[in-house]
Amino acid sequence: NSKIIGKKIILTPQKDGYTVQLKHSSIKKMQYKLLGKPLLTLKKQKFNYNETISTKYFRLKINKLSNFKEPIKFKLNGDHRYIYEKIIKKSLNISQVEKEVSIIKIAYKDNIRKRAIAYIDSLTDSLVKESVKNKTEENKKVLEFINQELSRTKDKLKKSEKELERYRISNKVIQPSVQASTFIKELSELDISISENRLKESIVENLIKFVKGNYNLDSIAPSLMELDEKPTLKLISILQDTQLKRDGLLADFTEKHPDVKALESKINLLRNKINLNINNLQKQIEQKSSNLKKLKASYESELKTLPIKERKLINIERDYEVSSKMYNFLLKKQAENEIIQVATLSDYRVIDKAYSNSSPVSPKSKIIIIVFIMLGLIIGIIIAYIHNAIKDKIRSVEDIESEIDSPIYGTIPALKDNIARLDVYTNPNAYFAESYRTLRTNLQLSLNREDSECKVILVSSTISGEGKNITAVNLSAIFQMANYKVITIDLDMRTPTVAKLFNMETISADISSYLREESSMEEIIYPTIYKNLNIIPVKESPSNPSELILSARLPQLIKELKKSYDYIIINSTPFGAITDTKHIMKFSDINLVLFREDYSKKIFMSKLKSMIERDRVES
Repeated sequence: NSKIIGKKIILTPQKDGYTVQLKHSSIKKMQYKLLGKPLLTLKKQKFNYNETISTKYFRLKINKLSNFKEPIKFKLNGDHRYIYEKIIKKSLNISQVEKEVSIIKIAYKDNIRKRAIAYIDSLTDSLVKESVKNKTEENKKVLEFINQELSRTKDKLKKSEKELERYRISNKVIQPSVQASTFIKELSELDISISENRLKESIVENLIKFVKGNYNLDSIAPSLMELDEKPTLKLISILQDTQLKRDGLLADFTEKHPDVKALESKINLLRNKINLNINNLQKQIEQKSSNLKKLKASYESELKTLPIKERKLINIERDYEVSSKMYNFLLKKQAENEIIQVATLSDYRVIDKAYSNSSPVSPKSKIIIIVFIMLGLIIGIIIAYIHNAIKDKIRSVEDIESEIDSPIYGTIPALKDNIARLDVYTNPNAYFAESYRTLRTNLQLSLNREDSECKVILVSSTISGEGKNITAVNLSAIFQMANYKVITIDLDMRTPTVAKLFNMETISADISSYLREESSMEEIIYPTIYKNLNIIPVKESPSNPSELILSARLPQLIKELKKSYDYIIINSTPFGAITDTKHIMKFSDINLVLFREDYSKKIFMSKLKSMIERDRVES
């Protein structure tokens, strides 16, 4: 069963027998558990050695060659094709010794010396046997036909001999006339020629069938020799030489190489020419057969002018003579083909048996030591370079506290898949949601919730990719979950994402159309599926976002929204890359700036520090 291929099986010895079970890796077990699929299992039934066991996956017989106590692990590798493709192919190397010499070298790497030698010997042995098999295949068909014809002719000869003797005795005829003897001789020779031609027709028919179903034309040489077709035999010799040249080039080049393409074209041309020659030969033999039959018919018409008794004698003697000569001819052909079959040699010879070096070909211990020393130096340099490259990144909360005199409101864990979504709703009891609850509490304490006026929280970051968007929407959600009326304004008009995070597809008016005085405030506020949580999205990025942010309608919008909501969450642009955020900050009660561990650069902390100090001086 294909499901079992490549799987490891554990054989555990027991008293007077053994048990077998399938081994699964921990990863496979987890995959099967998550996907709900059953593991491949075997019953731990006890089996006896030297008996065939059958399961729904395989049939197996274990022969015990020595005593052992520990479990043995082995793997089922499938059929010969699977073993070759997955195991042997990567370790097998076949190459031509020199381009002008028809000698190939076969090398096989294995961690067991005896197995490598045995494989190469088996490979070369099968190559030689296959070559002989291909050559004798066509010869066998000819010999089978000759044996059949020989048996049939022998029976016919016996029958005609008895009939001739009976006719002569009963009619007191000893010798035919001179004219009758001439007819007997001519008709006998014609019948023999027709029989020989019929044999050739059969050989040609087999040749055509073989050529249509086989790519290797080398094996048709015995049949062509039987037909004395020297021109086609010469073409086959040229074809063999051309194929050897092509195979030699393929040892060094691909099939797209110009020389390989040229030889391939020549091979196809030769094959077509050989095929054409055989077809023409068939037509010639058929034409000859037709001519012989016409000549025979003319003799038979003249034969009718003789007396009836003499005519009958001629026919009987002709049958006898034809059978006798044909029998001798077939015996000769049988002997010739048996000699050819015995004397058939392979095109390949093993000139040196497989052998193994006393020392391993690989791995080379000295080279490995040198390589790993060099590799260690390179890895050390790379690590040093990476460490130097990331030392300007923020590594912990302490890095921020040491640079900026400002409170840390919370730390948010990153999602494993790093995909922005409203995870506080989908996993409200997870650590991710709890971290947002802590952030909400810290912000409320800082904002002094005793004041009933709506609070504006601006969410920004130093650069893109720090989690600003996901923080803004989840912060809005966590306030909504505490029964506060919340609205989220997406003022990151260059890369709008808030609408996507809330799965909002249809947007007509948005914040940019409002700031351009094309829409009213009521038109740009969209409800979400969550109660008391609304958003003001961005439909598509405008061409002049910075100018729109400076619009007098923005502070007016925030002033009006404060009358209806408890919290306004503003998703702004990263202040490290764009200056829009600096203008919006003056409308917010608290500015929440995100730093991402091992991502945000320390250089932006100094900019933020300058902004905080400047704000304190101005206030």
